[in-house]
Amino acid sequence: MNNNVAANNNVILGMDCFLEELKNRLSEYYKDEYSVNIKTITKNNDKVRHGLSIHKRGTNVSPTIYLDEAYEDYTKGKSLCEIASEIIATRRECKESLDFEAEHFMDYEWVRSRLGIRLIGKSLNSKRLKELPHVDFSDMAIVFYVEVDEDSIGKGTIFIKKEYMDEWSVNIKRLYTDAMNNAMQKEQPVLEDIMTMLMELYNARFGEEGDEDYKAVLEGIRDGAKERGKMYVLSNQSRNNGASVITYPGMLHDIGESLGSDFYIIPSSIHEVIILPVIEDSDHGYLLSAMVKEVNETKLEPENVLSDHAYRYHRNTNWLEPFSQSVIDDPAA
Repeated sequence: MNNNVAANNNVILGMDCFLEELKNRLSEYYKDEYSVNIKTITKNNDKVRHGLSIHKRGTNVSPTIYLDEAYEDYTKGKSLCEIASEIIATRRECKESLDFEAEHFMDYEWVRSRLGIRLIGKSLNSKRLKELPHVDFSDMAIVFYVEVDEDSIGKGTIFIKKEYMDEWSVNIKRLYTDAMNNAMQKEQPVLEDIMTMLMELYNARFGEEGDEDYKAVLEGIRDGAKERGKMYVLSNQSRNNGASVITYPGMLHDIGESLGSDFYIIPSSIHEVIILPVIEDSDHGYLLSAMVKEVNETKLEPENVLSDHAYRYHRNTNWLEPFSQSVIDDPAA
C-alpha cells in the first residue's frame, strides 16, 4: 500500500501516513503547549517500534506512546479519531508525573539515585549501541537507564543516550560507577539450584494435589542432574533483566570459588542465566551453544534474547570465554 495515499473511508493508510495523520490531529489538539513528534525506536536486539512522543515545550525528555498495536487495530476498522482520543486520554492520565520527571531529568543528582544497568548482546544491538553509552563485557555490553516509578504510570525506564551525558557533563566512568552501585544495592543476586526453583514453580502451580505428568518431568530432570552435576539459575531478586548480575564486580570469581571449578554460563534470556559447573575438565561449550541458538530461534521472544552462544568462565585467569559460531560449526576447532 502506498504510504502517500490520503486517508478516506475506503483506503487504509500505510504506517508512515498513519503516524503523520495522528501527529497532525494531536498537534492541532495540543497547539503550542506540547510538541508532538513521530519516533522510530530501536528496542532490545535492534527490534524497531513506531510511536509518538508528546512533551512539554522546553523539555528534553518525553514519554513515547507506541502505536504498532494501534495501527493493527486501525487496519481492522478502528477509526483514527478513536485512536487519537485514546492517545490523549493516556497522556492525560500520566501528565503530572511525566512532566515532573522531564523537568528533573537534566539534573544529574536527581538522575544518579535512579540509575540502573542492563546487559545486552553487542552483535544483536549494533544499531542501538551507536547512540547508547556502554561498557563492554566479553562480547556483550552494559548499558544504562533511569528508572521511573510513579503511582500513576507504574515502573518504566529511560535509556541513557550519549547526548544526555554531554548535558550532565558526566563521563562513562562515573556513569558506570553510579549505576553499578545502585544495581548492587537494589537488585541483589540470587543463585539457586535449578531443581529448587522448578519445585517452587511446581508447588505454586499445582499445590498439594500435584500433577503426575509434570512431576515425572521434574524427576527426569533430577535424575539427569545427578549424572551431569548440579545446575543453577542466576538472576536478581525481581527476576527482571537479571542476567546483568554476572557483571557485578567479583560475581563470577565468587561463583567459581564456591563451585571449586570452571563453569559454563548458558544465557537463557536477558532475565537469567544458567550456571553449569565444568566436570572432569570436559569441554562441551560448542554443544551448549548449539542448544542456546536453537532455544533462541524456537522458544524465546526476540526481545528477550541475550546471546546466541554459551560461555565458559576460567576461574584461574578470570576469563569469560565466548563459544563463537566458528566453534559451533567445527567442534574439533
